[in-house]
Amino acid sequence: MLIDAVTESYNKYFFGDVGREIYDFFWGDFADRYIEASKARIYHSGDDSVALVTQTVLLYVFNNILKLLHPFMPFVTEELWQALPNRKEALIISSWPQTSLPRSTHLVKRFENLQAVTRAIRNARAEYSVEPAKRITASIVGSEEVIQYISEEKEVLALLSKLDLDNIHFADSPPEDAKQSVHLTASEGVEAYLPLADMVDISAEVQRLTKRLSKMQTEYEGLKARLNSPKFIEKAPKDAVRGVQEKAAEAEQKINLTKNRLAFLKSTVMLSQ
Repeated sequence: MLIDAVTESYNKYFFGDVGREIYDFFWGDFADRYIEASKARIYHSGDDSVALVTQTVLLYVFNNILKLLHPFMPFVTEELWQALPNRKEALIISSWPQTSLPRSTHLVKRFENLQAVTRAIRNARAEYSVEPAKRITASIVGSEEVIQYISEEKEVLALLSKLDLDNIHFADSPPEDAKQSVHLTASEGVEAYLPLADMVDISAEVQRLTKRLSKMQTEYEGLKARLNSPKFIEKAPKDAVRGVQEKAAEAEQKINLTKNRLAFLKSTVMLSQ
């Protein structure tokens, strides 16, 4: 899909689109996800044939990325190309990547669902400031078909989401501790539940958010006071007034989110008692 899109953009002289499309794929899909996901197959699969297929795919994709990038970065890509095994010709005279290759939309959808679960869990970890090295428990909920193919990628999911491999549970209904868990809707038909007590020290998090909420409310009241001042409204430039209004709206939204999270944390404490 990338090859088709980049080839079309090159033909239309949309070089900005070319650069953006290659960058997004190389950094977001290949480096951030596929290289990481491939480690489970190369190092943990216990099957040499699986590892060989994975290495072949990595090399194929990297080869074609270098070809797509070559017009932008001729010297760097040529150097990397020559460092790869079995290079018999220079990158500058190699053929352009083959376009309109067959693709499986069904398998693409499966991997997108796996990506969605990973992304949701990563975002939740960041939102609750979970230590990067900490392995957490998770329950993945979905239909029988979804659970079947996601469970097959259990090691990949654990690797990308920093989950405890021995404590990933798959089911067709929410777990018993659902009310004490962070509920994530990853994509259509896929949900995840992360036990809150496994992620953070709830009492410490309540204290931290309470202090944060107090500070946010003080800042919000200051913004509202400026907006309620006739002198400010009359004398300040319209752009300045609009800027304060936008900050006040953003602050109010953050306060509401923080209040909701505090309420959730406190209810979790009550349920656990």
